[in-house]
Amino acid sequence: MDQLKIYKYLSGEASPEEKYEILQWINASSENRKDFIHFKQLRALTQYSTDDPDEAWERLKQDKRLARKSSRFIFSLLKYAAIAIVFLSIGIFSSHYKLSTPENVSLYKEQTQFEVPFGQMSKITLPDGTLVSLNSGSKLTYKNDFNSGKRDIELTGEAFFDVKTDKEHPFTINTSGAINIRVFGTSFNVRAYPEDEEINATLVNGSVSVIDNQGNELTKLVPGENAKYSNSSRKISVSQVDTDFYTSWKDGMVTFRNESLGQIALKIERWYNVKIIIENEKLANELYNGTIMKNKPIDQILEVFRVTSSLKYQIIPRTDKPTLIYWK
Repeated sequence: MDQLKIYKYLSGEASPEEKYEILQWINASSENRKDFIHFKQLRALTQYSTDDPDEAWERLKQDKRLARKSSRFIFSLLKYAAIAIVFLSIGIFSSHYKLSTPENVSLYKEQTQFEVPFGQMSKITLPDGTLVSLNSGSKLTYKNDFNSGKRDIELTGEAFFDVKTDKEHPFTINTSGAINIRVFGTSFNVRAYPEDEEINATLVNGSVSVIDNQGNELTKLVPGENAKYSNSSRKISVSQVDTDFYTSWKDGMVTFRNESLGQIALKIERWYNVKIIIENEKLANELYNGTIMKNKPIDQILEVFRVTSSLKYQIIPRTDKPTLIYWK
């Protein structure tokens, strides 16, 4: 992958075509993803930050070269041994059994998947013209019969949707929890990370139905309303809110209102692909109010928290793992 394209992507200067190319490259292999995350760390941390993409890329290649060199020979031996075992197993199996495919059963369910790694955001356009902003650590999947009128998607994480109006074909968002979202044409935000206690939906305009897994409507939202579903109590609550509070992340701004530093730490881990260890238990429960810019380097974000709260921190860069940050 051209390092200049990666640098432009991280700087927010890449074209839509370049963004799509980068995302396809990231999802192509775990090795590409590791390369991308490492390059992101080199740029985000001021200790390694640089305005020269070639210099940063050379750092990345130099760090990885030694690790790869020692494992290349062993990997080659294992690869050829695995191939031999596979062909031997196929021969034994086919000599005893007749391979067959049941009627009307597809071996491969064709689908399209977009996955945004930690530390990044992305914007995509679905086949029906719906615009989607995907937050860090999010995944969106739809089957390739989407354009035939069955507008169903699966979402893990957080996304803002501007759904193309089609009164004949509802747009359904399936989460990993007990509720889903059904709309016909509207703008709204959904947050449904598997590790979170709540599934959250906020309507900006239009109309949204919150439904259960059987398709029964639990509530209908009007513009300016927010629905929170508790995974533990299995109860849903609806309230009038300032929608910017829930949607401004897509524009690079995040506002916290009486939110614990422990919860904020989980979000920062997603946004910057770092690991935060809170050494002071009281600090995790401390409530915080303020606004930060997500596109700023992690050290600048931490400085904001240091000045505006009792938080102190230590950054420990790591080559092959997410950067370690201690909150004290």
